[in-house]
Amino acid sequence: MNRSPRSPVFLFSFLTSFVALNTATQSRILAANAPPGPAETKPNIIVYMVDDLGWNHISANQATMGTAKKIYQTPTLEKLAAGGLSFTHAYAQPNCAPTRAAMLSGQYPARVNNNVYVVNNLNRFGGGGIKKEAARFKGPEQSEDVAAAAITVAEALKQNGYATAHIGKFHVGGHRGDETMPENVGFDINLGGFSQGHQPTCFASKKNGEWKFKGVGLGHFDRYAAPYDDAYLTKRGLPDSLLATPKHISDALGDAMQDTLKTLAGGDKPFYLQFHTYAVHGPVRARPDLKQAAIDRVAGINKKMAEYVGFIAGVDENLARMLAAIEDPNGDGNHDDSIAANTLILFTSDNGGTHADNEPLRGEKGMLTEGGIRVPLIAYWPGVIPADSVTDHNVHSVDYYPTYLELAGKEWVPPTEEHPLDGESFASVLRNPNTQRPRSTIFYLFPGYMDKRAEPAVSAIAEINDRRYKLMYVYETESWELYCLSDDQGESKNLIQTRPEIASTISKQIDNWLTQRHSTWQPKYPIDKQTGKPAGPPQPL
Repeated sequence: MNRSPRSPVFLFSFLTSFVALNTATQSRILAANAPPGPAETKPNIIVYMVDDLGWNHISANQATMGTAKKIYQTPTLEKLAAGGLSFTHAYAQPNCAPTRAAMLSGQYPARVNNNVYVVNNLNRFGGGGIKKEAARFKGPEQSEDVAAAAITVAEALKQNGYATAHIGKFHVGGHRGDETMPENVGFDINLGGFSQGHQPTCFASKKNGEWKFKGVGLGHFDRYAAPYDDAYLTKRGLPDSLLATPKHISDALGDAMQDTLKTLAGGDKPFYLQFHTYAVHGPVRARPDLKQAAIDRVAGINKKMAEYVGFIAGVDENLARMLAAIEDPNGDGNHDDSIAANTLILFTSDNGGTHADNEPLRGEKGMLTEGGIRVPLIAYWPGVIPADSVTDHNVHSVDYYPTYLELAGKEWVPPTEEHPLDGESFASVLRNPNTQRPRSTIFYLFPGYMDKRAEPAVSAIAEINDRRYKLMYVYETESWELYCLSDDQGESKNLIQTRPEIASTISKQIDNWLTQRHSTWQPKYPIDKQTGKPAGPPQPL
């Protein structure tokens, strides 16, 4: 129930890559391809991760606590929430690459095999933020790729009998060599994934008689780049106005997703699929009909916002295509081959929104405030997850890996001395949203600068006496901030003076987290310009 036999081209490519690897990696790959355990007890797992989609930039009220603006219309997501479980407090890292690294490794950036704190580097001055010459600190060196030595979630699931596939943006491999490319870190299928952080273009163009998505995904989606024709429009029920116009990248990814699901569903293993769409990262360009629909529906909407709303509508369309594909993988109208009953779908985003405000949350992508790190999360698994359910259980990006392992039966887990996992499984919450088991404290360490949005800081989200608090330490000012998210999700009232006992408790948790001992735990701190030494953990209150 997973993957069709390998093609000769695939086998040749696999063998060529395989012989170039070191012995330890070869052994790990061979072990990962061992015969699986009982497939019937293991669900297929699909994670649909959107890029830069704000927490409440969707119309599923359960997931947004009713805060979404009516300008956003995502009817398929509404259906997903009505049939599944909405998490109101799911957290990611503050921007793209760190979240992907956390999900791939199951580790915080402070682990040596993660070491991805931000996109590009930790000295991104300018953009209205503190000037380089005025900063007290210098950001340390970091990686842009999850280390080749890491045991990725894909490798771990292969050890548990899964087939694996990645479609779309990867961003945490390929910067310094092919050894960190998706196909070399556990993914049987890779369409689009390498170091690329966004799509350079949203529409296909013609060159030398061939239609291509210029610069997107190593050319992996060019096979889907032909303009819209009658057959395609009829099959998908799209308007005639699109006839012979250039294909949109979201539709190409949807085409790739449907073809890949057909392949995976036809195999004999359960599967894990990462569908990491380029939408809604800039350039923000919607398919023309979806942009026009936003203009027609929302009085006075400006063109920039219409592009964004239309781009989100394309995300929702691909979710509809995904749901149709698991109900009818072969697309022949015969639902006897449905895999829906044994497939978990998780819909989320890699960080907070950046193209529109995230109110009532404060801040945006790149910030440690709620608007930068809180993301939508809806889980759908008919017959297992209770329909139309909601939970405020805290979830962080590092939690997906252990959750998948638990769902897969945990026949094999990474050795803790080699690759410890920092997350906590939320599998029990999926099955019983009323589970009264609060997640332990979530931590953030950011040791550098990112324009006006971020400077060196440590933060934690903790539950104390049935209340949820966020504590933050800012290195530049040597100051603490405390907010009660249970009462003040907009983080408007700093309680550092009125609730010192809460701040003290969480500050000690931060210290314990930063000073834990393990060979793989090597947190990076801002470097003091005067001494040339790392600043180290903040002194507990």
